[in-house]
Amino acid sequence: MTCLVTVGSTKFEALTQHLDDHASEFLDALEKELGTVEKLFFQYGKTTQKLDTLRKVCKERKVQFEAFEFTPKFKEILAASSLVISHAGAGSITETLHLKKPLLVVVNETLMDNHQIELAEAMCDEGYLFWTNVNGVLKKLSSSNLRQLKPYPKPDAKAFAVMLDKELGFVDNT
Repeated sequence: MTCLVTVGSTKFEALTQHLDDHASEFLDALEKELGTVEKLFFQYGKTTQKLDTLRKVCKERKVQFEAFEFTPKFKEILAASSLVISHAGAGSITETLHLKKPLLVVVNETLMDNHQIELAEAMCDEGYLFWTNVNGVLKKLSSSNLRQLKPYPKPDAKAFAVMLDKELGFVDNT
């Protein structure tokens, strides 16, 4: 099993710090949910946390660990992941769901006018993902059945054009 944690392009110190501070519990929760953890990728963005504890625990458990600010291989890593734990950015959410990957979204509550909660709640209500705040990550990971998530539907490229034609009066009703 491969897990990807991604915080996006900004700082999400709280998530990075929390997972590093609870490295053993984090890996235990991953194993409980998905079985043997073989690889853990951690995209930390602009975060300054070094992830030393997580690196150490992964080494002890023989889990391949790779941490990076950004990588040109991101889409390849995302596609190969069995589980994604992500910040609540719209791009990260939709990209992950289009690949039909189980997704646990962690909202960054320090952001002003936090639209992330609204997006995460709406997508969770539809059954496409689970979401939590930083302090609830381990509990949510341990208590959620990620296999019960619904697959995200493919986008209907024609729907927008049809709606636009209708609104602009270009629809031929004959």
